[in-house]
Amino acid sequence: MDDALYRAALVYQTLLQKDYHVVAAYKTQRISFTFYFMPHHFYHLVGFQKLLDRRNLTPPGLLYRKVLAREITTESIAGSAFFDDMKARLQDFGQITEIIDALKTGKIVIEFSQQRGTRIQADYLLYREQERVYAHLFLRSDCDGGYVPCSFFCREDDRYIRNNKKYRVQEFSVKVHK
Repeated sequence: MDDALYRAALVYQTLLQKDYHVVAAYKTQRISFTFYFMPHHFYHLVGFQKLLDRRNLTPPGLLYRKVLAREITTESIAGSAFFDDMKARLQDFGQITEIIDALKTGKIVIEFSQQRGTRIQADYLLYREQERVYAHLFLRSDCDGGYVPCSFFCREDDRYIRNNKKYRVQEFSVKVHK
């Protein structure tokens, strides 16, 4: 069986141990921020919180390693009554790297203001639109002054994009940790 969860973990592995630095502008306003990914963020980004009947599966900090070790597989969670809520994220997960790659070409960063009807608490939204499907990567500030991913999903509308301040990326760099 093709393991979508393991494939997502391999994609995620390419994002770790890096700082992504963005400088963007809106008219005369400039913003500058750095974001990064940690192993424990994988749990939420891939959608494990959707599996309401598997809450005690494993702590978020261990989940990523267990998926890489193939101790947790798509097959082992597919029996969840809520698996369909997670399935789309697994299929779309590779788009996270495409969202980040798009920053190199001056892609727009959204200063996200929490809208009514959403529980997403984010400061910035990075996105990619392709064939009327919007891939969203939300970032929120952490206690160290950087930003971390807090949500990822795809939608067929621009609900989270419209009516927010849009900054155009002027500089983008990646610092790899050794």
